[in-house]
Amino acid sequence: MQGFEISILNAIQNLRSEPLDKLMVTITALGNLSILWISIIVVILTMMKNKRVGEVMVIGFILNLLIVNLILKIAVGRTRPYEVAKFEDLLIHGLSDNSFPSGHTSYAFTFFAIFLLLSKSRFLKIYMGILAFLMGFSRLYLYVHYPSDVIAGAIIGVFLAIGAVKIYQSQKYKDFKSKYFLQKDKRVV
Repeated sequence: MQGFEISILNAIQNLRSEPLDKLMVTITALGNLSILWISIIVVILTMMKNKRVGEVMVIGFILNLLIVNLILKIAVGRTRPYEVAKFEDLLIHGLSDNSFPSGHTSYAFTFFAIFLLLSKSRFLKIYMGILAFLMGFSRLYLYVHYPSDVIAGAIIGVFLAIGAVKIYQSQKYKDFKSKYFLQKDKRVV
């Protein structure tokens, strides 16, 4: 299976061009250090009247951090494809964490699925969908993930979005929120 996935990554390298190189590096850079996701959360929490989407995104972000970054990547411990294939034409610096699953893709699909589930804006749904697919493809183009890493990241991201919505709707979350955060005329305890 690994050889088949490496052959897919090698085939994607046939698409390389200077404009596409720049685009894929830029797309991937948006996901680095979660700057894009944190920025989207801040914008939504500060600018939108309905904070529900932003709150669900915070939950989804935390779930990704815990499940993808702190549990799955460490537990699976999959070596990056560029290391296995001894691929030396990387467009970005080598990465220090493990390959499976793709965290960039998981975060992108979590946010995309949250917008699909909760947003009324067709524009935002389309924008987040395009961003999610480009994020996943950029990880393949840059040779830093296997196709199965990206597919798993997308699937995990959708499930984490569903989980985030369920947590947000749960009575435990509502109790936690009312106890520790401001509610109209209440002060923080």
